[in-house]
Amino acid sequence: PIQPAKQVPLTVISGPIVEEIHEQINPWIYQVTRLYKGKEHVEVEFIVGPIPIDDGIGKEVVTQITTSMETNKTFYTDSNGRDFIKRIRDYRSDWDLEVTEPVAGNYYPINLGIYAKDDKKELSVLVDRALAGGSVKDGQIELLLHRRLLLDDSRGVDEALNETVCIQDKCSGLTIQGKYYYRIDPIGEGAKWRRSFGQQIYSPFIASLC
Repeated sequence: PIQPAKQVPLTVISGPIVEEIHEQINPWIYQVTRLYKGKEHVEVEFIVGPIPIDDGIGKEVVTQITTSMETNKTFYTDSNGRDFIKRIRDYRSDWDLEVTEPVAGNYYPINLGIYAKDDKKELSVLVDRALAGGSVKDGQIELLLHRRLLLDDSRGVDEALNETVCIQDKCSGLTIQGKYYYRIDPIGEGAKWRRSFGQQIYSPFIASLC
């Protein structure tokens, strides 16, 4: 993996409603972390792209949230934005799984959210768009935010995942912008936030002033 620079320039903005931390992780990854007054979750907005491929290497951009929780290989992902399904790393209940892709084999589609827990706390992460995610290490949740690849993944399409946008005669990789939200609750108390705030993300209140 390509790690970001250890010293990332930070800009902190404090106001009466929200506090923000702006991070220019590299020339094509920008992140804003927000803490709203009166809210008990963290909002992270990301802008990723265009992902450079001048070096001939495809790239997948992943964000990781790491805790000291002892999750015992277990995490939960939503089923099409509704119920949450229990997942166990490197395991399938229906057959004997032979793990040949330890990362991709433990990734799942995330339409609403993902969470992990131990016997004391729950870490919940909600998304504003369909992403991929998993828990490759205990106490850690990661999300795949964006990718641009140069080789076919041998899944039948016979085409590399290298989407571009063209303006006149100049084409470049896609730039995406999105948000995810996370918080830690005592065990058994995270479901209310996942359901109520998840509904706000899916169907936000919109006021029209005439």
